[in-house]
Amino acid sequence: MFGLCVLNRGLFVLLISLLFPLITWAQAQQATIIQDGALIYQDADFDAPVIDTLKRGQVHSISKGKKGPFYKIRVKPGIVGWIADTDIRLGVVKIAPTEKSEGRLDKKETRKKPFFATRYRGPTLDFINYTEDTLGQERSEFMTFFGVKFNGYNTLFDGEIYTDGNILFSFTAPKYYSDVTKKSADGFIVMADFLMQTVLPQSKTMLFYYGFGPMFKYSHFTIEVPSGAKSVSYAADDMTLGALFDLGLAFRFDRLSVRADAKYYWERTRYYGFGLNLGWEF
Repeated sequence: MFGLCVLNRGLFVLLISLLFPLITWAQAQQATIIQDGALIYQDADFDAPVIDTLKRGQVHSISKGKKGPFYKIRVKPGIVGWIADTDIRLGVVKIAPTEKSEGRLDKKETRKKPFFATRYRGPTLDFINYTEDTLGQERSEFMTFFGVKFNGYNTLFDGEIYTDGNILFSFTAPKYYSDVTKKSADGFIVMADFLMQTVLPQSKTMLFYYGFGPMFKYSHFTIEVPSGAKSVSYAADDMTLGALFDLGLAFRFDRLSVRADAKYYWERTRYYGFGLNLGWEF
């Protein structure tokens, strides 16, 4: 009797293991490949190994749910991978033939990632209406900041969150210090931020994005203050944490991207700025 129970249990496990893939894919949906040379990844990650490519017009079963921008796809019996949602169209649809539909794509072009899935880094130029509560009141001045920007998936850490980071420098003190004291002032400002972005592709070469995240600011100014017939020099240091909100447009030119965004800073004071970035794919 014991042997019979063990045998029945073994048959049950075998039956479930055989039927589970069928049950899973019975819940799937059909999709048509719309990009010739569509990449199939081993995992739901654009940095994962590519295990296959598919031709434009082919129909495959995909999962109903997504993992980030990926659907699970059955390439052939026994082979399952992940495909980007930009490479498919849900349902069985007729795809018009193109000159490149015969699978003769250049290797470099075949492996080119969608714009929203590509990482970029490069110099940025920001114009910020820098504002402080100093010398008895809030004072503002538009200042120029230079720095570096990086953006995309898997920038600082692994994951499916699109992030945007900036490190900015200004190597001067705001002019309102010298305007009030009538003496020279110098110093520097360092600003850094790390934003979680929502990306909305508008075309293959343009996308809209918006997001928010933490920001950090450190400033050091050396100020000359009149004191009778003399002047006294003292250092003013300030370090704050806050939040940054942004929205912008990005355009793709081969391996380059151009981004323009508007920013709103919320720390001890609140102010706004504008940024322009040139990024290289990496």
